[in-house]
Amino acid sequence: MLQENKAMSAVFLTVLFGFAGFSLPYPVFGPMFLKPELGFLDPSIPEQYRTILLGVAMALYPIGQFIGAPWLGRLSDRVGRKPVLMASLFGAASGYIVVAIGVASANLPLVLVGRFVSGLCEGNMAIAQSIASDISTPANKVRNFGLITVAINVGWIVGPLMGGFFSDPSIHPSFNVSWPFFFAAGMYGFNLLVVAVVLHIPEYARRRGRTKDDQAIAGRTVWATLTDPVLLPGYAVSFASYFAIYLFFCFFGVYLVQTSDVTSSFLGMCSAIISIPLILAGLTVERAQRPMGLRGVAALGHMLLAIGLITFVLPDGLVWVFVPMCIAAFGIAWCEVTTSLFISNGAGAHEQGQALGIYRSVHVLAEAAAVLTGGVLAGLDNTSPFMVGGIAALICVIGILGWVKSSALIPARADGAAE
Repeated sequence: MLQENKAMSAVFLTVLFGFAGFSLPYPVFGPMFLKPELGFLDPSIPEQYRTILLGVAMALYPIGQFIGAPWLGRLSDRVGRKPVLMASLFGAASGYIVVAIGVASANLPLVLVGRFVSGLCEGNMAIAQSIASDISTPANKVRNFGLITVAINVGWIVGPLMGGFFSDPSIHPSFNVSWPFFFAAGMYGFNLLVVAVVLHIPEYARRRGRTKDDQAIAGRTVWATLTDPVLLPGYAVSFASYFAIYLFFCFFGVYLVQTSDVTSSFLGMCSAIISIPLILAGLTVERAQRPMGLRGVAALGHMLLAIGLITFVLPDGLVWVFVPMCIAAFGIAWCEVTTSLFISNGAGAHEQGQALGIYRSVHVLAEAAAVLTGGVLAGLDNTSPFMVGGIAALICVIGILGWVKSSALIPARADGAAE
């Protein structure tokens, strides 16, 4: 039990720091690229090119994740979770040092290279989820994956706060826009030390997946795993789920600015408020799964997401928008937990890394599709991203409820009864 708790603490820290690092540049890159007086880009570069360069710098990180996640996961299936996780953390720290040096020296190519490298190595989210799967039993797997979701959402809060704090010279004269990235590198170095000292995979977890059948599955290509008839429906639902989630996350602020001319501080308050149901849902998913089963929690979570999205545009007043926002946020956390469990439960014991790596790539691809689609839709009608997101969430509900039952995909409940 002690080994399991230590392993989950290392997993929790890895996920939290990973998402904090992912969101840390958000308050930093915008001013750095768009304000000529900060001197990062040549003042002669026009604004339209500055926004393009900003988009490229932001996009290189998820592109790296999209490429790296399946292969890091696959490598961890073959070599072992701990050594691959440690190598990826070292690579992520190195990438952030390159970004920090690029920011400090106003060297755009260094920033772009560092962003891609750090994103490539941050595909280790799949390894963290695989470790959680390896050490879990049917009785605690939902809880452990719920804790991962809590770490994700705490990371989304901590990252922008760190970025804004360490880049503000009014807080301390030595702070500047390079500080958040040096701090992120140190954060990953600390994470690497914790993993090296604390993470010990129990022997029973290392023995899993050593049967001949599991070894054969582990030898499959990434494409074979993606198109597996048991896993493919899970990937399809996950794509639609994250498409809806990111239409909410990326465009609720845009909508409020368009309709109510809100300030950045108000949007910051929105993010703080919705973090409460996000974390609460992650902590309660195990209890909800006992009477409803995994399918029931997944269907209800996507239904709550759909309701929150569709009703978000109805309130006539800023105070009331927090009700649909909190409904959507609660549903989002359950969606994140259950879609990852669908993939983990459907994959073989010796293929967790590769299967969850593909899941991470599907997540990133859905984010890109949501941003591109939502940008077009918001220009036509500012309510349409939420309507389309609501429809995508309802499609997930239909897909989950209509899913052909599979003993591999739908696990036993915590009390041992089949769903």
